[in-house]
Amino acid sequence: SDYQLVQLNWYLNSRPLKCLNWHTPIEIFLLNLRY
Repeated sequence: SDYQLVQLNWYLNSRPLKCLNWHTPIEIFLLNLRY
């Protein structure tokens, strides 16, 4: 369902990732919006 997709998307984008120097994809996205 749409709700499950939104939950999955939030879960994946709010996890810290080693390849992003332990930042979340959301943090990186928001930091790049400011520039």
